[in-house]
Amino acid sequence: MAFSQKQLDALEASIAAGVTSVSYEGKTSTFRSMTDMWDLRARMRRELGLTGQNATILTAFDRPKCMQ
Repeated sequence: MAFSQKQLDALEASIAAGVTSVSYEGKTSTFRSMTDMWDLRARMRRELGLTGQNATILTAFDRPKCMQ
């Protein structure tokens, strides 16, 4: 099934509101749990190519030179 950005936006708005139903273009879907909604959101994001690459952060530390 092809998803649209508007469908994803509607789903994310419902997740943010803490409700388990989503309305989009006059249709309403009710989910059993937030986990089901999160799973669908992950699938939608993958299919829309919105999965971000994990960033790698490198940290460097300088130690002060010890006095002799």
